[in-house]
Amino acid sequence: MPPRPDLQRPTPAPPHDQPSWAHASGWAQLSGARQTVSCVLPCRDKAHTLAKLLPILSDTLTECGYPWEVIVVDCGSRDGTDSLMSSWGELPGFRRLTLDGPARLEAAFEAGILAARGDAVILLDPALPHTPELIPAMLLQWESDARLVYATREASGASALRHWDEAQTAAATAQPDMQLPPECMGLSLLDRRLVDWLVQAG
Repeated sequence: MPPRPDLQRPTPAPPHDQPSWAHASGWAQLSGARQTVSCVLPCRDKAHTLAKLLPILSDTLTECGYPWEVIVVDCGSRDGTDSLMSSWGELPGFRRLTLDGPARLEAAFEAGILAARGDAVILLDPALPHTPELIPAMLLQWESDARLVYATREASGASALRHWDEAQTAAATAQPDMQLPPECMGLSLLDRRLVDWLVQAG
């Protein structure tokens, strides 16, 4: 695989008409010694949801202290998603990808994963009820050497986190027909080594 481009620190100050949370972008905390986090969000006709979700996600990632980026993958939206992301895409830390025509969720995640530059890659489906508030706990498990962390829904409706450690990941990737748990399509965190393995495995 070609080397990933380095994450860059944006230098221009945000315009005064940007919302207050924009000044707290995680890119302002970039440190060459720190690991980095990418968050991939596929969407189709989710402008209303994104308008609420992106500020929360920005604040959550910033509070975690990692340099971060958010990649929104638009799968052929016909609502106001394009206009919304035209504004958000100009903010430090936010990127957008636009796929031609309607695309399956898997294709959107794949496009986002290929574009992601972080040491950890978080996959978040805005259409599902998992919230960014779970991300700090996911990062804590990653810091404890989890290679995959994913959210599940309990019978009570509450969210719970499960993970693969090094041994579980090695055993899974040794299987010729290895598949990630289906819950990963809702909210999950993948270590860069697992991401690279998935990309190489095709």
